[in-house]
Amino acid sequence: MNCKIKLLISEEEFARSALSRDEFSNLSFELVSLAADAPVLPDMIGDAELLVVELGAGDPRSMQRLTALRARHPGLPLIVAMRDGDLATTRALIRQGVDDVIALPIQRAEFDDAVNNLLAATAKEAIADAGLAPVIAVAQSVGGIGATTIATHLAHFLGGTSERGCCLVDLDLQFGNAASYLGRPSGLTMDELLDAGARVDGELLRSVAASDEGVAVIAAPEKIAPLEAVEIDQLMRVLDLARRQYDHVVLDLPGNWANWTLSAIDKADLILLVVDLSIGSLRQARRRLTLFEETGIDPSRIRIVANRVEKRMFRTIGVQDAADALRYPIFATVHSDYAVVQSAQDQGVLVGAVARKNKVATDLAALAGQIAAALGRG
Repeated sequence: MNCKIKLLISEEEFARSALSRDEFSNLSFELVSLAADAPVLPDMIGDAELLVVELGAGDPRSMQRLTALRARHPGLPLIVAMRDGDLATTRALIRQGVDDVIALPIQRAEFDDAVNNLLAATAKEAIADAGLAPVIAVAQSVGGIGATTIATHLAHFLGGTSERGCCLVDLDLQFGNAASYLGRPSGLTMDELLDAGARVDGELLRSVAASDEGVAVIAAPEKIAPLEAVEIDQLMRVLDLARRQYDHVVLDLPGNWANWTLSAIDKADLILLVVDLSIGSLRQARRRLTLFEETGIDPSRIRIVANRVEKRMFRTIGVQDAADALRYPIFATVHSDYAVVQSAQDQGVLVGAVARKNKVATDLAALAGQIAAALGRG
């Protein structure tokens, strides 16, 4: 096996398992002896390409560490080893993004099957990903900061310059407004795709997406539902379909974070983190960036966009101050003109339709051009 696999289980469970340390050295395995409720530190993961982690059934601390591990490393293949696992627990683990579940004590045949099947699926997925549309994820440092305005204008620009258009996916499932900002009718929503299971296909996706002027919008659900109710595998299936149907995919992310949010970000070629020049926004942005770093997201995929920038002589915080605080360069700035932006949103049109030469409109167009260039398509 040409894969670095780490096994995180207690010495007691390893001793009961039908495995030996010699096998690990021969097959690129590494054992990390760890109690089922002990925290998994970042240096324990290292450059692992697949994890096998013990779960203490009925121990909330063990489940909490697994949830945290999945959140920090959403794209890392993960197998859970547990004793006396029931169907409800197994289903809950799969919903959290666990790839497979095996029994303790570990039996060599089951272990080999799980690892080989997962590696084969990962290789197949990598092949399938080749040639798929790039994904741009738009994240917000704090709520109400204008991230959806940036996402809608970016989708409009990218959609108008490509053959198959752009799909804007509103993943702010509780409070999303992307469809209304573009004046799209409230018909079918993301709910239909998430509830379709294996029946979801390109035809269903296109029937849900409200398309016009090169932009298809998958609207947020009408009803508020818990973020934890989203099944990660189904969401990934929907996003992969969108990447096959369109030339670009833009994700408008929620302000609150869940495991599936990080899984979606893990698919992104570029991540736009939208901030404004306030202490609260920059503090929360720094926390987001720390989460990205701990999750293993390559910093080269991250772009900071400063929104609502006022050209005042005596402002407290400047663009360079923000860059210094975040320890990231500011990729682009967008002028502040709340009245014009609000008017456009109320009418369900782009800012340029309200005031063609408005500074916000020109800044957003310039930002979209920079993104296209960064993707190698400008």
